[in-house]
Amino acid sequence: MAYRWLGVLALTAACSFGCENTGSGGPPFEGAGGVGGVGGFGGDGGAGGVGGMAGVGGSQVSCTTSVLCRSCPSEAFCDTNDDCSVGSVCIESGCSSAEGSAIKQCVFAGGGACNTTADCPAGRDCMEVPDEGNRCVKVTPGCDTRFDCVPGFSCEAGNCVDRRVPCEHDPDCPKNHTCFGATSSSFCVRIQRDCLEEFDCIGLAPRCEDIDGDGNKECAGVFDPNQPSPSACVNSDCADPSAPVCETAATGSATQCGQYGLCLDDTDCAAGFSCVGLWPDGRKECVPSGGSCSSFSDCPVQQTCAAPREGGAPSCQVGYQP
Repeated sequence: MAYRWLGVLALTAACSFGCENTGSGGPPFEGAGGVGGVGGFGGDGGAGGVGGMAGVGGSQVSCTTSVLCRSCPSEAFCDTNDDCSVGSVCIESGCSSAEGSAIKQCVFAGGGACNTTADCPAGRDCMEVPDEGNRCVKVTPGCDTRFDCVPGFSCEAGNCVDRRVPCEHDPDCPKNHTCFGATSSSFCVRIQRDCLEEFDCIGLAPRCEDIDGDGNKECAGVFDPNQPSPSACVNSDCADPSAPVCETAATGSATQCGQYGLCLDDTDCAAGFSCVGLWPDGRKECVPSGGSCSSFSDCPVQQTCAAPREGGAPSCQVGYQP
């Protein structure tokens, strides 16, 4: 699983994450959490350990790791967005000090490359971001789509809410998710997310296709990833009424026709399954009828409403817990 997560998505021209917290007038974050810096997948360090690190002001403070923050941050500490450079936001790393206070860190907020503001979506200006070049930086408050929030956070009712579910491996994650992370943290990410082109799906899935036929594309797995040009799984390929939708397999984004997958209404789903809008992006998926949650809003922060990896009705998923 040696994927590049934040480092790759930061280059995705279609993605303008640009979230800010209440410290500088941007969309507020709900709950603790942080991406922990830009870098490769899989942080080092066991959960629950204690180590030393430099504080915001340069003094030495202790640091306690967690299942989400697997190794202590070593730089870019902050208290509010005002402590971060242009194009970065201040969020909680998931690690805490010995006193129990959250350790916060500046994280690149993403944003497409640009030459002028005319290249950017509404609400974003073209600015020079340190180490990243000219990027579309969000300058308006609130969030409207997941692109307005840093990875792991979800746009819900205008706020970027922490939905990072900790993981060590793909099986720690709910159905249709994979385990990704940054240098010091790893968390579950939904595979079937918005995309405009296949570049938007690097590290998630090989294709960008309209899986459910609603006119919007999402990152799509393929039937046989070993083929030279593998075709994406879309629901129209799934003729068996007992397996009518595209479901990602046990590991990675390999996909097959199954019972758990994107849908438009109940008629798209197998018997005993309902088409439910669990995610705040408007997409629906087939899950067994019933369950203890029906949307993200039913779950606390750092949890997601999803079908368990082994199958079953949706519930608030917590990911890896030692």
